Amino acid sequence: MGRAERHPAGSILDAARELVLGEGVRAATVDRIVVASGAPKGSIYHRFGTLDDLLASMWLRAVRDSQDRFLAALDGDDAATDAVTAALSLFDFAREEPDDAALLVVLRREDVTRHVRSEDLRRELGTVNAPLERGVEDLTVRLHGRATRTAVEQTVLAVVDLPLGAIRRHLLARRPPPPELRDPLACAVRAALHVSA
Repeated sequence: MGRAERHPAGSILDAARELVLGEGVRAATVDRIVVASGAPKGSIYHRFGTLDDLLASMWLRAVRDSQDRFLAALDGDDAATDAVTAALSLFDFAREEPDDAALLVVLRREDVTRHVRSEDLRRELGTVNAPLERGVEDLTVRLHGRATRTAVEQTVLAVVDLPLGAIRRHLLARRPPPPELRDPLACAVRAALHVSA
């Protein structure tokens, strides 16, 4: 059995995320990440190459987790139920992982792509939303028979815009959304989809 990593990548990314959320992206310097994580500067550069690659990795980690939950929710047999479950997966993500969810509210892909050096990271940043877009388009076909522009907009409103609107102010205040919002959100999603409970 191998030795546990002394400074795992996840703890370095967590330290960077805390700096970004607490003081903004400019506060996340390598020197401050070293202090916050306890990891040596050489270890940080060895793992991530550059500060920009580290920040992109931090953002991608949060996006992947959120998207994995959303897409897994679309695997059921009933389109309307899957749509509500997918929308609620964003709410649940915000409750279970409020720091990662807050990161996605305050930091856009454009904020972390400009100076990334790793070709693999650049490629992933360029395609990271493709599975989500396909999932929403497939869901739209299941709900409406075809993915017209209007139908896609209605689906996005219900399963993306409504849950993000419900959680945003709470995440900006650095707190998870209250659990009592979950049922009203489900009702709002159903209403936006024009489906009954």
